[in-house]
Amino acid sequence: MTIDLFNHFFPPRYAHEVIEAGLAGKDMGKRVRNVPTIADLDARFRVMDEFGEYCQFLTLPAPPMESMAPPDKSPEFARMANDGLAELTAKYPDRFIGFAASLPMNNVDECLREIDRSVTQLGARGFQIYTNVAGKPLDLPEFAPIFEEAARRDLTIWMHPARGADFPDYKTETKSKYEIWWTFGWPYETSAAMARLVFSGMFDRHPKLRIVTHHMGGMIPYFEGRVGYGWDVLGSRTSDEDYVASAASMPIRRCLADRLPPKTVSISLARITASLRPTCLSNPSPACTFARPSAASKAWISAPPIERRFTRATPGVF
Repeated sequence: MTIDLFNHFFPPRYAHEVIEAGLAGKDMGKRVRNVPTIADLDARFRVMDEFGEYCQFLTLPAPPMESMAPPDKSPEFARMANDGLAELTAKYPDRFIGFAASLPMNNVDECLREIDRSVTQLGARGFQIYTNVAGKPLDLPEFAPIFEEAARRDLTIWMHPARGADFPDYKTETKSKYEIWWTFGWPYETSAAMARLVFSGMFDRHPKLRIVTHHMGGMIPYFEGRVGYGWDVLGSRTSDEDYVASAASMPIRRCLADRLPPKTVSISLARITASLRPTCLSNPSPACTFARPSAASKAWISAPPIERRFTRATPGVF
């Protein structure tokens, strides 16, 4: 059995009252209105049947509800979405093995209520958040109760990137062009959000906290060498804050020191992208090319970690 752990679907009522009503807006709002399998069960099942013994774990698609509704309205959106996802998993257990609840992140008190309702009454396995809350970073103290509740209940958090064209590529501009906000912006969003959570001490406070990041983990799998050796010298390029004093105790440094062999870095991005052919399973659509892993990909994945890396002295790695 193959399980797609981070898949998206709009329950019928939410699709009708929120998305089809035009509340999703632009950017991703346009995208999700044009993907047949994101709200059409028959189309979804036809695509799923191509993969044999295959099932999905459901989350709500973007855009985040806090970008579509004010704090007094977003909790209603969350309840509507979660009721719908729970109904789908109950009706089609062989297709959908579970779901993560959606939260109205611009209303923290209601988030906590919805976590309790979704888990205890609807059977949610955890909840989904986005990499920022209407532009606010997740490591702000106001969002700490949400992570504390996940740790207390031993729930998994699914994290999805959130960034639109209104986040420009250059300071002199007012918008991102050519959908760079999505192509490169989303992997960066995921990486930045996770780094901020690590350096904020979130995983020191809650060492068993589980976060599933979408899209192969953002940039980190491809930039492991840059991440490791870059943060080895944390603070050496910073003039307005003292990062050096606390660098030795940073969780990322400890994690990398425990995991990486001496003087090794990740294989280069070029070789990864050439050898790995990711399958397009999330949000399947007729326009999506479903690729199977190549022989080179399988060999690379099965090789011991040390064989997947160049030494630090290898030209061109950085």
